[in-house]
Amino acid sequence: MTTVLRRLFLVATPLALAVALWWHPAGGEEVYEGVRNDVGGWMFVHTTLLLFTPFLGIATYLLLRGLDSRAATLSRVALVFFLVFYTAYETTVGLGTGILVDYANGLPAAEQAVVADAIQDLNRNPLLTDPSIALVVGSLGWIVSMIAAAVAFRAAGAGWAVTLLVGFAALFAVHPPPVGPVALVCFAAGALLVERARARESRARATAPLTPARVAG
Repeated sequence: MTTVLRRLFLVATPLALAVALWWHPAGGEEVYEGVRNDVGGWMFVHTTLLLFTPFLGIATYLLLRGLDSRAATLSRVALVFFLVFYTAYETTVGLGTGILVDYANGLPAAEQAVVADAIQDLNRNPLLTDPSIALVVGSLGWIVSMIAAAVAFRAAGAGWAVTLLVGFAALFAVHPPPVGPVALVCFAAGALLVERARARESRARATAPLTPARVAG
């Protein structure tokens, strides 16, 4: 992967997702009433989440490039749980709810109440919605992945800026604004610092004088 493409994944992906999340509707206890007047924004945000979650996973793997510690391995493993379970959650509670709300908006008032009850029941499902097994496992996957990544970078000699920024990215598990967007900005900022450090190391190796050991290697 070229340097430009790698940095696009590392920086542009979380920043683009952060911008989209600022449009996340507030929702409410009564799901249909909380979404019905902004169903377009709801669908936009959750479609973006569905499309960008795999890219965020790729960005995390690229961020961990070259780290072989136990913490880095834990971060990679936890990321798999995030990608599987959080995607299931977002597809169900996000897009599923939005599609049903949009459908209900086109019905007479009496029929809207029936569909609103179905939407409310869907959002109480203990397997896939909010709160649910999918949400808890997916969120914990991301939290563990980011905290383990922060530990891995610190153990590898990274400064506190990188360590804290990557650690704060764990807060993306709470994705509505302002928490989710701020966490993604932390991810992008931490990734940018890591990339700059790697570029400096690469230049240092390229300009280092030849030694018998380097020639032999």
